[in-house]
Amino acid sequence: MAGFYHKMQLDNPLWHYVSAVYSHSGVENVCLQAQALGLQVNSLLLCIWLAHQQQQYDPSAYLHIDQQWRDPLLKPVRTLRYWLRERKESDPELLTCYESMKQTELEMERVDIAQLWEASLKTPKLEQQDFSSLALMNMSAYVSSVKIKNHDACQHCCRSLVDLLS
Repeated sequence: MAGFYHKMQLDNPLWHYVSAVYSHSGVENVCLQAQALGLQVNSLLLCIWLAHQQQQYDPSAYLHIDQQWRDPLLKPVRTLRYWLRERKESDPELLTCYESMKQTELEMERVDIAQLWEASLKTPKLEQQDFSSLALMNMSAYVSSVKIKNHDACQHCCRSLVDLLS
């Protein structure tokens, strides 16, 4: 039973990468557009990070994160935070609750990133490939793995992110 418990590494290279690139000019805006389309920002940034690592994104390696973490836990917290954000304008008493939910969501995002990073450790390195091409290929594999209606808008967000982070 000693091997059953696994200590998650919240402070990891993917967390540092995501924290650094999210503050680049234009990245937050494109990420929010992608999120509005139904994409997971952390997965998009993972795809780009994997390209820097010369690794290919395999959707099946990350499916368990959606099933066990994002869908049942993270997405409902995000939905609640959005609900509070809308209502805090007309009901200022909700501001403290909204700020708490925002912090909770950020910590849950950090756990999400730790899980993505741990899954990425099992991905083999590729022969040297062009960063932009590999990043776009990775993001295309991710976008194809999720049920999104506006595929063209998603691809536009992906291209924009690669352009911003190349």
